[in-house]
Amino acid sequence: MNILLTNDDGASAPGLKALVDCLAPQANLMIAAPSSEKSATSHSISLGQKLRVIESKLGGAPCFAVDGTPADCVKFALSELKSFAPDLLISGINQGANTGVSVYYSGTISAAREGLINRIPSVAVSLCSKSYRDFIPCMEIVSQIAGAYQAGWMPREVLISINVPALPKEQIKGIKITKQAASRFIEEFVSEQERDGRKVYTLAGEIELYEPDGTSDEEAVNDGYISITPLKLDMTDYEAMRLLKEDPTSPFSRQGSRR
Repeated sequence: MNILLTNDDGASAPGLKALVDCLAPQANLMIAAPSSEKSATSHSISLGQKLRVIESKLGGAPCFAVDGTPADCVKFALSELKSFAPDLLISGINQGANTGVSVYYSGTISAAREGLINRIPSVAVSLCSKSYRDFIPCMEIVSQIAGAYQAGWMPREVLISINVPALPKEQIKGIKITKQAASRFIEEFVSEQERDGRKVYTLAGEIELYEPDGTSDEEAVNDGYISITPLKLDMTDYEAMRLLKEDPTSPFSRQGSRR
């Protein structure tokens, strides 16, 4: 089994090294990751820019540090490393949660989404803390997921987003299959003065859930569970599409349109 590894924390991130350590015994690995941290870059690409790539080894696996975004890294690997045909892409282990609205901003999720766009089964895994460094629960669930893909059991038309609470293994209550939380960031721009007197701002904030019901990724993690959320590429609202086409009061319906 060939697995392409990537992340948004950079090619030297400890979470990436943990992925290599847990997957090397069960798969052939190739790594394409940003040369520096690219958190919250979403699905941006470095269009028209010159990307420097440095090749090395990480845990014995070929590692390409790309001077670009997570999506750039996946595009580079699929375009330039054609001798390695990935059966699975895994992005992470990210330091920080990727629940709820965060999936729209996350470089970790977007790297996995780029894999799925190219019809490669893809997984994003996140440890829900910026400072906690016990990757063992993440490593164990990733190893299980990789084995499930190899056995042909996992669905292949979705992106699997895994969020692991920042707890020791013995304190994690179990696994929940969850939906993406409907949420938003309550944001604040914290200002300070630079030495030259100019004011600068730092963005900070926290997630607010809309109508929590106990079934979302954010709630599962907060309750001490590993959250597994299947995410789709297709963002079309088919019910709204039907209403726009068929409701006689719609200006776009066959009855209401003059075109």
